[in-house]
Amino acid sequence: MNKTLQAVRKLPLEWPMTDEPQDRQVPDLETLQAAFQAFTETTQHLQESYEKLQAHVRALDLELEKKNAELEQNLKEKEAVRSYLDNILQSLTTGVIVVDDAQRITTFNKTAERITGLKENAVQRKTLGEVFDVDPFAQLIARVNDTPNAQPVFQESVLTTDGRDLRLRTAASPVLDAQGARIGTMLLVEDITELKRLEEEAERNDRLRAMGEMAAGIAHEIRNPLASIELFASLLKKDLGDDEEKRAPADHIINGVRNMDRTISSLLLFAKSPEPSRSQCDLNTLFENLLADPSQLQVPDNVNVVCDFGAGTMTANADEHLLKQVFLNFLRNAVQAMPVGGTLTIQTERGAAPAGETFHRHFIRTTIADTGVGIAQSDQKHIFNPFFSTKEKGTGLGLAIAHNIIKAHHGTIDVDSQPGRGTTFTINLPGSDTPAS
Repeated sequence: MNKTLQAVRKLPLEWPMTDEPQDRQVPDLETLQAAFQAFTETTQHLQESYEKLQAHVRALDLELEKKNAELEQNLKEKEAVRSYLDNILQSLTTGVIVVDDAQRITTFNKTAERITGLKENAVQRKTLGEVFDVDPFAQLIARVNDTPNAQPVFQESVLTTDGRDLRLRTAASPVLDAQGARIGTMLLVEDITELKRLEEEAERNDRLRAMGEMAAGIAHEIRNPLASIELFASLLKKDLGDDEEKRAPADHIINGVRNMDRTISSLLLFAKSPEPSRSQCDLNTLFENLLADPSQLQVPDNVNVVCDFGAGTMTANADEHLLKQVFLNFLRNAVQAMPVGGTLTIQTERGAAPAGETFHRHFIRTTIADTGVGIAQSDQKHIFNPFFSTKEKGTGLGLAIAHNIIKAHHGTIDVDSQPGRGTTFTINLPGSDTPAS
């Protein structure tokens, strides 16, 4: 480039206008050749530099493209990991609630939603005190604050926002950042309501089994003297002849002994674990026979019976004799609960198997409802206990025996009652896979 400039500077700025020969006015040819040679070299140099620059730019573009691809791949991998971890978090059967140092909720998984009845978008960035009327976790978090290395576990009853009374087991632990500094608290909430119910039922069954064994032993010891009392009372009645005044105490003794014998029979039936035969029993037909037989069940005229039977046959895989005893007890109780009249409703329907049920494909649901006096809330949890009765002359064994029979069929009994409005018993029994013949 410099050579070209130097060659150009040597050229005259103006051609002199003279009559001298032309060869004297033309610049030196060597000078022009040198200038064009320098220009050509410079042009080539510039072209080479431009091509190198283009190659460098292309290399940078390729490198940038590669880096962008790597960055995009890293972002996809991080998003996949984040999504995977979030799926795990949302799939946990334990509720996870994370709060920051100000006790504002930052994480609230689906199980926590199900347990508390609250939605994540409704509680995010709110404090526990704002979300819960009575903060069930305050004491637990305070314990973690006082002893950072501790991981306390509490069990308590909690009334949810949708009115459910739950038993919760909650564990707490601090949340730390990469430097080990505490940035919040994690609460692991587990609904143990069903577990506690099963534990209480197991304890109840153990108590009832022990009570039944003891009662059975006592019943056998009492039955022999009772038989002697009834025998001698019958002989005494026979010896008294036609003297009705003197025969009345003997009749009273005989009736009392027979009533006691029936109670002992019920007690032995309760103590003995029933072993139902597995046969096909159409519940619709069973109820129709019970209602049509006045010797089994007498329904007053002021009680209206409404039958809402499912279409076809409601065939249960059950012992008809034992079920007859169970349903007869429920129907008698319903009639007795309506001394001034009312409506007795009997409903049968076929239902799908509950979630997780693999042994039975479907079940038969029977509902027996009355509009009677109802059962107090405090009494409802005791009605299946032996010797518990709200009747003045009741033995308290009818529902206890019914409960045992339904359990022996792998069924369930639920009660829903409101004082002054009536009581509804719902019985679920395993359905037969084939219809009754």
